[in-house]
Amino acid sequence: MLRPDITGILLAGGKSSRMGTEKGLVEFRGKPLIQYGIDLLSHYTDRIMISSGNPGYLPFGLELISDEVSGQGPAAGIAATLKRSTTPWSIVLACDLPFLEREFIDALFDIPIDYHAIVPIHDGNMEPLAALYHRNMGTVFEEEVANGNLALHKILQACHVNFFEADQLIKKYPNLFVNLNSRDKMNHFVI
Repeated sequence: MLRPDITGILLAGGKSSRMGTEKGLVEFRGKPLIQYGIDLLSHYTDRIMISSGNPGYLPFGLELISDEVSGQGPAAGIAATLKRSTTPWSIVLACDLPFLEREFIDALFDIPIDYHAIVPIHDGNMEPLAALYHRNMGTVFEEEVANGNLALHKILQACHVNFFEADQLIKKYPNLFVNLNSRDKMNHFVI
């Protein structure tokens, strides 16, 4: 895939209730959590959007996309951002995944793209907030949110998805999908 074919999407629109403050803006190892995603995505695309209505993200100089239906979780954020994407594919990452590696994104791109989404799984767990989505999935998410179906794993199980086995990557990078969604969890990883 070429840079013009990809949009980067960072999901930062949650309530951050476990963190107690806007988690994407919380500093971790010298920079805001969301900066890790920005740095990673910048290797793959020139267009990065942040799914959030919080003006605290304006200093990053990226396009902010608010959910069309607020309070509906990541499904609404994915729906709103994919709707605004002008590229065939988007890398969707939660803003609290600082340990993602380029090798993981490269592995996603190595998978044949005859699916509507490529979603990693490991140990039976699905990682829909570190995945590759086709623009057409925006309509699917939009319809599901409108119908009150917000569980990502249920939405994806009804779609043409390649569930990419990531166990080998987890062996190499045990913290790959660790999300820092609370101060306690973050403090566990502070050096």
